[in-house]
Amino acid sequence: MVHVWFQVILTDKMRREILITFFLIVSGLSKAQHNKNLQKSIFNVQLGTVGLWFNNEARIADSFALRSEIGVYTEIISGTGFFMAPEITLEPRWYYNIGKRNKNKFDIKNNAANFFTVKLNYRSNIFEISNLSFDRAEQSFAILPKWGIRRNINKNFSYEIGLGIGYIGTINQQNINFNKSEIIVDSHIRIGYTFR
Repeated sequence: MVHVWFQVILTDKMRREILITFFLIVSGLSKAQHNKNLQKSIFNVQLGTVGLWFNNEARIADSFALRSEIGVYTEIISGTGFFMAPEITLEPRWYYNIGKRNKNKFDIKNNAANFFTVKLNYRSNIFEISNLSFDRAEQSFAILPKWGIRRNINKNFSYEIGLGIGYIGTINQQNINFNKSEIIVDSHIRIGYTFR
């Protein structure tokens, strides 16, 4: 994942308006189509530009799947080095155009469609692999609404691209501290293998 940090000050009213707009769009689109074309359960390994992940997607409704994932992410410190640390992610995904893709005879195996998700991500500092002389990994929790696509390359290989924006908070002594002025932009590009 590529993370871009910047400072934005949002008022409570602005936050409410953004959330209400997001949920109205999602609920409006969800009424547009219903289908039963998602795979019942798929297991993947994915390699990204900054990490390696193992995940499972289990169908929970017509066009909804629950993705659980464990992996190791990498952050590159410009001019100094890198570090790798573990993370766990839970994502309810809504594949909003899988019915349309199926109707138009496009490949939908392994849930190859566009999706919206709200990514819940926990990063741990339980261990760190690094070439730095000091520890960089922190415990954190992020909530990230995202949009993405998955497409198949062949029977078992696929690629996935996604983009989202949300909040991240560091965890100190059992407390999650969401800094009001800190937002994370999350993008990913991954190549994956689906086990059959």
